[in-house]
Amino acid sequence: MKIISFIEDEEVIEKILKHLGLWEMKARPPPNPKASFVTMHLDYSDSQISFGDSFYADPDYPIDSYIS
Repeated sequence: MKIISFIEDEEVIEKILKHLGLWEMKARPPPNPKASFVTMHLDYSDSQISFGDSFYADPDYPIDSYIS
């Protein structure tokens, strides 16, 4: 994709943004610097997929050969 032109006229930009309903949008507040982190745990006990060692096992390419 190439940029073929820029809209530089401020009045045209304002008209476009007003038409799209974006001209008077307020900026969201900055994130809380002291926000706590959330720890997630995924429960695969109901999964139909086996997540054991055999899931990634390939006899031609053993996983040990990738670990250095």
